Amino acid sequence: MAPEGRIWDVAVIGAGPGGLFAARALAGKASVLVLDEKGRTGGAGAMTDGKLNLSPHIGLDLAELRMGEEEARERIAAIDEAFLRHGADPVVYGEDRERIDMWLDRVSWARRKTPKGEWDITLLPARQRHMGTDLAHRVVGRMTESIASMGVEFSLGTHVQDIRLRSGGPFVLVTAKGEVRARYVLAAPGRDGAYWFRNTARRLGVETRYGSIDIGCRVEVALPVYDEITRVLYDPKFLFITPTHGDRTRTFCTNPGGRVRLEVRDGFRLVNGDALKARKTSNTNFAILNTVSMTEPIQDTTEMGRKVAEFANFWGGGESVVVQRWGDLMQGRRSRADTFHSAVMEYDKMTPTLPLGAGVTPGDISFAYPGRIVDNLRESLMLLSRVIPGVAHPSTAIYIPEIKFYDTKYATDKNLETNVPNLFVAGDGVGKSRGIVGAALNGCLAAEGILRKEGKA
Repeated sequence: MAPEGRIWDVAVIGAGPGGLFAARALAGKASVLVLDEKGRTGGAGAMTDGKLNLSPHIGLDLAELRMGEEEARERIAAIDEAFLRHGADPVVYGEDRERIDMWLDRVSWARRKTPKGEWDITLLPARQRHMGTDLAHRVVGRMTESIASMGVEFSLGTHVQDIRLRSGGPFVLVTAKGEVRARYVLAAPGRDGAYWFRNTARRLGVETRYGSIDIGCRVEVALPVYDEITRVLYDPKFLFITPTHGDRTRTFCTNPGGRVRLEVRDGFRLVNGDALKARKTSNTNFAILNTVSMTEPIQDTTEMGRKVAEFANFWGGGESVVVQRWGDLMQGRRSRADTFHSAVMEYDKMTPTLPLGAGVTPGDISFAYPGRIVDNLRESLMLLSRVIPGVAHPSTAIYIPEIKFYDTKYATDKNLETNVPNLFVAGDGVGKSRGIVGAALNGCLAAEGILRKEGKA
């Protein structure tokens, strides 16, 4: 970090895609310090599988960003080019129109109307690029070196404990390594820092509101089950309206030949998935997420998600996630260690990549999750099985909890400046994006807003 007393032009909190692309846009035009509590850059998304969704309709709310589709496409193309320049895989999925049309026809055949008069399953094709966790590390590393060579400084392994602001003075970021002063702050805390930043922002007087939260499960199937579609669409986006409750769910973060992984966030154990570029497993995993909004009474969806995670961990023994075979779930029984690989039950057809005992406990998700959410997850997989029959095999594994904490919304202008002057936000952790490309685009917008205020745009 710089000598005490220096005032930076911009302090960027978070070295994920939002923070990196903001720093890249500011480099050479302002003095910039990027802080991150981790010892490396890239954030959660860029360092866990590294999927790049190249569609303006995935991971972005164009209406909230006050951006047209054409502008979004141009910005996404520029972001994609930056990743390619630093070594991202040139292969793009989702461009074989003939095979995509075949899948759209198959989904259309599987549709039926719900009692509410809406289609129950659709497929949203998109162009995508996949780096993989291993290649993403190298790509982000090269990008970080490039940004640093342009004069941006990084303080990694630095946890920002608080942000203070005195009238007429610069922002003061309090860390264990000392205080950092900056005229502008761009907060891109990511999902890991979302809860901390929300509390900090509110103390500063930032306007926030509750948004929807995604609560779901991680599904693991044998690789051949999903292989046909992932060769066309690496991360196929299926959207559902569940028959019983008429709720919206979707598939998310598909990892062909990937692995199910544990992550710890704010003391909770959650499940996630990724895939390596160089080494594949014999399974594929993906999430099914149930979007939950709270209306009357309006309540804190972040706290709701934390309570759901805590209760799910409770049913895992306190320090484990819960896994259940699809066959057990459909029969209304819990999964047990002694039958988890039973040949009689056909559970030997798929061996999960996350073994029992490694932070995973066999159990019953219907005890751990609210009944409505269990209904929606079960019905979504059943609807998906009309398009891809093998997903409903008895051996399919269902893991919980998988919860995406990007539900707190921040009131901003089109440059992502909050109501607190000179405090900007970007990325998934502040609810402005859902994914690497969207977060990177956010970072560019915020950087442009800062430069515009400085008369350097």
